[in-house]
Amino acid sequence: MILVFKILEFFLPTQASAHEAYVLPHNTFWGDLGGTTSLHAFDAWKDPHNVRLTLIIAFIILVVLGLNYLFRESSIGQKFFSKLEEYSKLGPHLVRFTIAAALFFSAASNAFLGPELSIDSFPFSGIVRIILFTISIMVALGFLTELAALAGIVLFVAGFFAFGGYMFTYFNYLGELIVLLLFGMRIFSIDKYIFGPLRHLQFFEKYETAIVRVMYGFALFYAGITVKLLHPDLTLLVVNNWHLTQFHWLFPSDPLLVTLGTGIVESLMGLFIIFGFELRLTVFISLFYITLSLFYFKELVWPHLLLYGISLNILLQPEIFTIDHILFSRHRKKKSWWKRPFASHNEEGKSAIIAK
Repeated sequence: MILVFKILEFFLPTQASAHEAYVLPHNTFWGDLGGTTSLHAFDAWKDPHNVRLTLIIAFIILVVLGLNYLFRESSIGQKFFSKLEEYSKLGPHLVRFTIAAALFFSAASNAFLGPELSIDSFPFSGIVRIILFTISIMVALGFLTELAALAGIVLFVAGFFAFGGYMFTYFNYLGELIVLLLFGMRIFSIDKYIFGPLRHLQFFEKYETAIVRVMYGFALFYAGITVKLLHPDLTLLVVNNWHLTQFHWLFPSDPLLVTLGTGIVESLMGLFIIFGFELRLTVFISLFYITLSLFYFKELVWPHLLLYGISLNILLQPEIFTIDHILFSRHRKKKSWWKRPFASHNEEGKSAIIAK
């Protein structure tokens, strides 16, 4: 249990300061993000004590990853995750309804995807707001889902002209919109009665979660690099303003090391999710601290809805197109290593695919 707490201690700074845009003043956030980049966070390693602490934490992480592997290989672990996959059909609907709710509340808040992105930054902002409301309702009802998704993608691309590369931090939205555009929604939807079952691109349906997962992982990786590591003053402000280092049992005493740790860990978490390495452990930890940060920082709930939807869906789905699919023995028994990432775990894998 001590090892578990240690790994959680290291991941907490990532989630506790993961949303600088949500807890810092608007002008402060955009003013610093628009300034020059800096590698100042790495100055934390000029202190030998910080280097030793980093090595200790890295060792603990490796131990926990190894223990998780052993748990996954055990009969208890295999039964536990097989039980999760029995509810895989719920996952896609969680993503669908959470993105619909997130878009609805963002429009109600006059925000685009996140509270730091004002709809007023768009030309014809009133029309954009109406479109967001319309898309959210259409996706929730499953009415002309592909058309709603296309409109959402057009708005997302337009966001690059208003907010620049910062839109990459919201690639989780784009991933789900792409999936809805390609495959629509044929369960609990009006489209089912209008168009009948899905008849195109059926072979690729099993990769729907992979598409959303990779885009979500990229969003985390991009935020970790660009916001935390290249603009460390933002995270430093959060650490200092919220006095995070007062929790000596949880945080290093050096705010700069906390800042560096958040950037490195969030980037690694993004890569783990992209490549599907220790995927469920990563998502479990992420979910726990997303929830913790909501309570501690009193952040708005709606910007996190899609994070919950995507994360829960990842936990429930078979690990198709992942490194884990190659590593774990229950998958090794099924197919040769080069075929495993592209196939379901078992004959029941089809039930875990996003049904249409």
